[in-house]
Amino acid sequence: MARKMYHVKRQFQGEEPEVLSSSTRKYDAEKYLNRLFKHYKKCEGTTVYWVREGYFKVEKVILGIFTTEYWIEKY
Repeated sequence: MARKMYHVKRQFQGEEPEVLSSSTRKYDAEKYLNRLFKHYKKCEGTTVYWVREGYFKVEKVILGIFTTEYWIEKY
């Protein structure tokens, strides 16, 4: 029986989602996502907020607002 894979994905304003990390353990995927969240929270000029568990958005203000979404997907 194959194990479920957890993928941390990123999507920038309507482009195709890209996989940043893959793991067979949910804990590892959540840990990676939380590290990303903490990293962006330290950056100046960004707004970072959780939409729901396992899904957050980063908004950067550079001559407009650019939104990037990060989430965990299981399959």
